[in-house]
Amino acid sequence: MKPNKIEKIICFSTVALVANFRPRWATNVLYYFFKKWGMKFNGKPNYISSKIWFDGTDYSLISIGNEVTMSSYIRVLTHDWALHTVAKAFDVPQEKPIGRIKGVVIEDYAFVGTGTILMPGCHIGKGAIIAAGTVVRGKIPDFSIYAGSPGEVIGDARDYLKKFVPDANIPNY
Repeated sequence: MKPNKIEKIICFSTVALVANFRPRWATNVLYYFFKKWGMKFNGKPNYISSKIWFDGTDYSLISIGNEVTMSSYIRVLTHDWALHTVAKAFDVPQEKPIGRIKGVVIEDYAFVGTGTILMPGCHIGKGAIIAAGTVVRGKIPDFSIYAGSPGEVIGDARDYLKKFVPDANIPNY
């Protein structure tokens, strides 16, 4: 279901009102409306910042796993119309605009750091940690630590957890 303007005003006004003193309430409001508008959820997110921009082209292209944490100033893109613009430079005939529309998947227990850009078609694996400011493209393996622009795997989330919580019961991998 595509959101109407009144719903968007209600959603984002409510989120703006409560986000500063009850961030979890804002997550609940976003969860309710995004689910209603077609975004797919596998369980409930742990936290979704009120300062995230989700591409509204088609919310059903976005899938968020259980207990996912998404920090502020993240951009989630499901479309790319660069080819449409470049094609004009070469007078390429276009009956309709040339573009790509691809979904974004964030698996269970993933953490996405502040200022991250999720490109169309990216798939973040279960338990992955995406460092702040990372540009995410392609498939990110489960439990990996991914950082940079362009991003790359720089470690394993299980090793990182063991470093700070030595008693953690993590099955062999």
